[in-house]
Formats: sequence, structure tokens, C-alpha cells
Amino acid sequence: MPRPRRSEDLIIRAARLRYEQRLQQTEIARILDISESTVSRCLRTALDLGYVEIQVAPKAFRNQDMEARLQKGLGLKYAVVVEDRVNPSQTLDILGKAVARMVEDMVKPGDVIGVSDGASVAAVALAARRGLTQDIDVVSLVGGVGAPEEPSHSSEVCRRLAAGLGARAWQLPVPAIVDDDRIAGVLHDTGTVRSVFSLMRRVTIALVGVGAISPSATIFRHGLVDDALTEELVARGAVGTICARFFGRDGQPVGTTFDNRTMSIPVADLARAPVRLGAALSAAKVPAIAAAIGGKLINGLATDVPTAEALLAEMAGRVG
Repeated sequence: MPRPRRSEDLIIRAARLRYEQRLQQTEIARILDISESTVSRCLRTALDLGYVEIQVAPKAFRNQDMEARLQKGLGLKYAVVVEDRVNPSQTLDILGKAVARMVEDMVKPGDVIGVSDGASVAAVALAARRGLTQDIDVVSLVGGVGAPEEPSHSSEVCRRLAAGLGARAWQLPVPAIVDDDRIAGVLHDTGTVRSVFSLMRRVTIALVGVGAISPSATIFRHGLVDDALTEELVARGAVGTICARFFGRDGQPVGTTFDNRTMSIPVADLARAPVRLGAALSAAKVPAIAAAIGGKLINGLATDVPTAEALLAEMAGRVG
């Protein structure tokens, strides 16, 4: 016999209040005007019917010893290190969930969360869930790279994270690098873009990907920086990129001929954010990560154990 629709709706409402908004059963009972025992039955039934799935929390896959080593050895304020999985996509998924839980715990009313593009930051956005905090803004820190519908596109990252947290989304509707200085000036003067750049200066939590000077990096893969400009970057000593801004081995900005055409948060504004969490996986990114830490571009790192081990070895070699 099919379950009455009213009963099914009640089960789903109770489950969403408990597991999405994380309310206590007493509060759920008050909101739904039912007894606590009815709430308990609804939650048990939601599990039985498969409306709710219980999973091992991402924190269980975190390596706290490695996190402590990174914080102590590299002077980081924040560290999230997850165990490496056989499937890289699984590692990325776990990392995204672990960082999302950390952000949910630290965010408070009035905060502005800035996000870049990239697969690692996109995984965080996908894992975000609505918390108890309201009055939050999420802002794109860099213009678009690639197709807008790609999960790693900055606008899509911004939209998904804002939706997950129940925040306001401020997307930057321009390319990461435009064709000439004149176009960049016109775009900066438009109301929408000006408002986004103004909000960037108020970022309290920055979630950014760290890219290497490599053909596989998003900004190179999508052709925003061609071979000639890549050679220019290498000649100037660039080792990494954050939000389409390039930096050298010392973590200081590397000037380029397209700085004025770059539509992203200025390095000085990024450095003022109290929380600057870089998310990056792969030993190939270690020189870029090390430089970003050394230059104080980031004060937190989200990565996996192999990358963390390679990073510690790299930093030890620099000291030696």
C-alpha cells in the first residue's frame, strides 16, 4: 500500500531540517508542530526509505599529523590534508567536502567569501551545504576561463558555493584576460564589474586554486596565455599563478605585459584577506605552492598526503 503523500512530505521536511539545516529534534518538533517522538520516527523512516544516506565524514580521511607538520614547518595558519585515494576524482571529492566543512564552521554573518576557478575550488563549492549562518556574500575573484557551464568556471564555482551556503552570489561576467587595455578600462567602469571589484576588497575568506606554469593549468589549457606569453612568463621567473596573477619563486608578483588586461583580484587585495586558503593537488604544483606560501599569498593549504610530503621535502631543500 503506498505511503500517504502527507506522511511522505512530513518525513522529507523533518529529514531536511535535521540533516541540511542541522536543527535539533526539539526545534524540528516546534517548527512542524509535532511531537519529538514523531520526529524520531520520521528520521528513522527517512533512513529506511533511502531519503537520507549516511556516509563517513570527510574528517575521517584527514591526516591530522601531516596537517600539524605543515602548520608548524611552513608557518601555515590552516591546513587540510586528506589521504590519497586510488581514484584521483575520489581524492578531489573528499578534499572538497573536508574544506567545505571547515568553511561552514568558520564562516560568520557579514563574511565575504572569494573564490577562484579550478577543479579543487569547484569541488569545495559542490560539497557546500546550508549552515546556520546567514548574511554571507560569495564573490568571484577572477574572470571566466573556459565555457561558462564548466564546473570549474569561476562564475559556476561562485554560483554553486553561494547556493550551497544560502549566500548571495557576485559573479564577474568578464574573461580573465581581455584583448587590450582600453577594453579592460571600459569593463572596470561598468556598474556590475565595479561592484564586484569593490566587494573583492572586503573578502574575509579566500578559496583559491594554485596553478603551475604548465600546459595543463587551466589558464594555459584554454588559450588565454599563448606560447609567446608563456615564454615571457618563464623568462621573468614565474613559477605559479593564482587568479591569473603570476608570481616567482619568492612569491612576489611577476610583472607581465598583460597585467592591465587581467580581470581578477589584485595581489595586494588578496593578501589582506584574513583567511587565504590555497587548494591544490599534484606534486607538479609543489614549486608554485611553496612560492605562494613563502610570499604570504596563502596562509592555509588544502591538499593530499603525497603533495604535502613533496612540499615538505621541497621546503627542506630550500633551507638546506
